[in-house]
Amino acid sequence: MKKIKKSNYVMFCVSIVFCLIVALPGLANAAPIHAGPQFVDGYYADPDVQIYNGTYWVYPTRSTQVGESDTGAKSVDLFSSTDMVNWTKYSNVISSANISWLQHSLWAPSGAYRNGKYYLYFAANAINGDGQLGGIGVAVADNPQGPYTDAIGAPLINVVRNGAGPMDQDVFIDDDGQAYMYYGSWGECNVVKLNADMKSLGTWSDGTVYKKVTPAKTGDNDYFEAPKVFKRNGIYYLTYAAGVWADSSYKVMYATSSSVTGPFVPQGIMLHTDTTTADGPGHNGIVQSPATNDWYIFYHKRYLSSSQRVLAFDKFEFNADNTIKPVEMAEEDTFDDSTDTGWTKYGGTWTVSGGQYSVASNPGAKALLDTNFSDVIYEADVTPGSTGNAGLIFRVSNPGTGADAYQGYYAGLDVPNQKVLIGKANNNWTSLSTASMSLTANTKYHVKIVAQDASIKVYVDDMAIPKISVTDSTYMSGSVGVRTYDSAVKFDNISVQSSRYETENLLVSATSGDKHAMFGNGTGRDLYLSGGFGTALDANAINDFVTYTVNVPEARSYSVRIGVKKGANRGQFQLSVNGINHGPVQDLYSSAFSYVELNVATITFSSAGDKSFKFNVAGKNGSSSDYDLSIDYIKLVPN
Repeated sequence: MKKIKKSNYVMFCVSIVFCLIVALPGLANAAPIHAGPQFVDGYYADPDVQIYNGTYWVYPTRSTQVGESDTGAKSVDLFSSTDMVNWTKYSNVISSANISWLQHSLWAPSGAYRNGKYYLYFAANAINGDGQLGGIGVAVADNPQGPYTDAIGAPLINVVRNGAGPMDQDVFIDDDGQAYMYYGSWGECNVVKLNADMKSLGTWSDGTVYKKVTPAKTGDNDYFEAPKVFKRNGIYYLTYAAGVWADSSYKVMYATSSSVTGPFVPQGIMLHTDTTTADGPGHNGIVQSPATNDWYIFYHKRYLSSSQRVLAFDKFEFNADNTIKPVEMAEEDTFDDSTDTGWTKYGGTWTVSGGQYSVASNPGAKALLDTNFSDVIYEADVTPGSTGNAGLIFRVSNPGTGADAYQGYYAGLDVPNQKVLIGKANNNWTSLSTASMSLTANTKYHVKIVAQDASIKVYVDDMAIPKISVTDSTYMSGSVGVRTYDSAVKFDNISVQSSRYETENLLVSATSGDKHAMFGNGTGRDLYLSGGFGTALDANAINDFVTYTVNVPEARSYSVRIGVKKGANRGQFQLSVNGINHGPVQDLYSSAFSYVELNVATITFSSAGDKSFKFNVAGKNGSSSDYDLSIDYIKLVPN
């Protein structure tokens, strides 16, 4: 499991309290913020997550196995953990052997607990209408790991009401103890009451059984499937999947309501495709740490070069107004789970022990994460051996087994020659630069790569002054990884992030102008910024503005670059950060639409953390027809 930071989570009475304290995660150890590449091995999707007596339980859809290709998975595996780092797998907790009416496709399990019994709800047989055998089933067990048995011997819901397909169910128990089940695919969502037995449906005060609670449809990222409800500060949050599950449009949206039955008002994107790390994240579970009250989203995603889905989680946070800060999928690994899940090896003997990733001396062995970073800040701890050199590779493509069998850059620590080096490979080696440094074998060094456009800087221990600075534009994007060249080396605390802050990943506000929107997943350019790129402010006067809350990663000097769309109706803007103006007024007028990147200002930040970037309309070109702003991204380039 990956990346740790902060958070986690009368004798009879005394003994009960003691047992609960021992069981709760996070009271002695910090929980991770991110899952890293993935947190369990294997291909899984659609995770629900529950906490029972301080233990996290994840209920995912299992991928099909040999013999199931035409009928879908017919069993469920569960995973449990007390620390969100080490996970135990329980195989086949329920299967076709326990469900007489199961014919094919057992998926999207979800859990609940009541009165000493554990319940597992599932979808099966993928029915398309009333009268067919299938829908939502319920199973019961005496323990969370099962074995589970079919509780009623038939589907609990096997009809289509309000257009909602009977699948993707989630159980929510409100503060008064009433249990509800939200479910639905095909673009519609229902809620039903569960009776106290948790295996039969109740009725509403009007005598009906099914209530439609589909969030209001706006035509952009509308509800498709996979509802999940949780409650915070008296607000009911409904997260759901939008887009198409098989491609990069799949994402997590959310809506809110003051009532368990809605109406649910869409609030925006919570999680979406990141072209640097993973594709199509969605169908999520939500959980709050019992120890620290931190919130986590569990979800599935696909690596950039794979159609298979894997499980991940990330911590998420709320703004002061109770809206959710969009989640950034992180690429981090501390190897505390004693696995290298998510890494692809090319040569060498790799092992994980003691929370470190080790490789025996080898002429060019490397391990890569399936990523595609261009502008990147890449950090890791490197413990080189007494021979050869070892370090980090980035912007890598076409990897293979062999010393220089890849295209990309390599920055290494060379103990025998007491130097830091950087070069590039293309089935041969070209040195770019070296710098003298006193290095000791089997000593841990913190290495950071900052690659921005053609500028590449290498830092070792001293994070203020680079050991090496070079300019080279041969390779502009690709994977990141680790490498050895004839050195026995250990790696730890891998952390990779893009320095580009896409606007849909930021807290945004606007005033005056009659249109302000956050769009899509930033994977393509849209002529009118209406389907997946940037934020548009339909401004109509001087001093209209849009602001973004940007998390500045560290105290230092940055060049602030803004991706914008110029046009005949664009205005002029002045950038201010935390109320102080920076750089000249920028004019976005152009006779024709065009995308440009503006180098707006150089700013030195005295501290890291959230900063308010305000783009204030300062006027318009005499030829412009309006004052509009169309902002694609904010990029911070360390100087």
